[in-house]
Amino acid sequence: MHVVVAVDGQAVTDGVAFSVVPRTTAKPRPSTWTPAVVIDGKTGWLLEPGEPGDLQIWARVTDNPEVPILDCGIITRS
Repeated sequence: MHVVVAVDGQAVTDGVAFSVVPRTTAKPRPSTWTPAVVIDGKTGWLLEPGEPGDLQIWARVTDNPEVPILDCGIITRS
């Protein structure tokens, strides 16, 4: 799945990781991170098969001196 990650209005691909968390609570927090896959300058990750339901998507951008964690929204796996 392709996700545009932007910091200060600029798309970034370096140092990006994603966390995909089942949305079983109001806003689940990320705990496990997977490095982003970059293809043709676009970031994304491979969504593994699993139980249907809503998934909260988070992106972490490792930079110096900040490491922002961004709420990328919700997707529904069917």
